[in-house]
Amino acid sequence: MPHMITAECINCTACATDCPTEAITPGPHQFIINPNVCTDCEGLYTIPKCFQVCPVGACVPKRASYEKKMATLAARGARPVRYGPESLEPEYVEVGWYEESPFQFMQQAGGDG
Repeated sequence: MPHMITAECINCTACATDCPTEAITPGPHQFIINPNVCTDCEGLYTIPKCFQVCPVGACVPKRASYEKKMATLAARGARPVRYGPESLEPEYVEVGWYEESPFQFMQQAGGDG
């Protein structure tokens, strides 16, 4: 199951420090999870370690409803919001879509899905 780190992230480093696969790295505004490296802690923990250690609950499963909202925005011509170097894979740095301005992204995405 894909995971994401929400805007509630306080950049405390707990998730990155405890991630057994080093899939969590600092982003320009909050930590991000590389889905190509994340293993869901399969075989190590019953619940992913990042879920357990985050003091504000910012590490969450990426819900199907979130994916659906992003697809709907893309179909309406919304532009992707990219955080991180261009050299990274798009699925790693693309966190959503916006139509008017990046600041409206969370409102359009419906918050937590």
